[in-house]
Amino acid sequence: MVTAINGNFRLMGVIGDPIKQARTPDNINPIFEARGAAMVCIPLNIPAAHLATVWAGLKGVKNLAGFGVTLPHKQSALALCDSLDPLAERVGAVNVVRREADGGFRGYQFDGLGFVNGLRTEGHDPAGREALMVGAGGAAMAIAFALVEAGVTRLAIANRTMEKARDIADQVNRVTGSEIAVAERAEPKPGQLLVNATSLGLNPDDALPFDPALIDDTMTVAEVIAKPEETRLLALARDRGAKVHSGIHMIRGQAQLIADHLIAVGS
Repeated sequence: MVTAINGNFRLMGVIGDPIKQARTPDNINPIFEARGAAMVCIPLNIPAAHLATVWAGLKGVKNLAGFGVTLPHKQSALALCDSLDPLAERVGAVNVVRREADGGFRGYQFDGLGFVNGLRTEGHDPAGREALMVGAGGAAMAIAFALVEAGVTRLAIANRTMEKARDIADQVNRVTGSEIAVAERAEPKPGQLLVNATSLGLNPDDALPFDPALIDDTMTVAEVIAKPEETRLLALARDRGAKVHSGIHMIRGQAQLIADHLIAVGS
């Protein structure tokens, strides 16, 4: 843990609303310290109505190396960046912004790669499996591309607004030149990798993304929510014999990548 912060430190923020669930500081600060980087990550609670104003202010903070972006800003941040990494542009959402050498803010996207890295680290390789993902936000889009690139044989996408699910499926198929993604109802089938890519589960009384009665011991249930590490969905899935995978592994799966990017500019 960082014990002394002085004027030589560079800052990394994490912006979102709410922000109490953010686990990036817990996971990336030890990496900065282990690498001897004079950097520290802090959470910043920024409501959507104030995003553009705060963004302009962040531009003036000269020792700001960059910031992570979480709900609800991942798609709104896209238009505020001075430039975009090709993957962020393709996905249509940003989850990391880095101050470049010229002072500009460049948007990056590590959600999908971090999610797949986390799955593999925990022994849940998606290759050769069918997947059902619930959600159609910025993280969901990134995860959809990453799952297809990781070798899933079919990707069903469900969302409360099915038009948004169809939009993601169409974009994935267009980019990959395939018909691997489809928009379907959130009805788990035996053997599937089930992914909750929504914010449902941040609160204990949230609705569930799909009926837990349909979960069985042939499935793996994965979350993007990192706090709590075991959501109600994961607890119910575990009770039904399914393998479970916390959203904390997505955070850990991308923390090293984010640290690489932010440390590099100041080194």
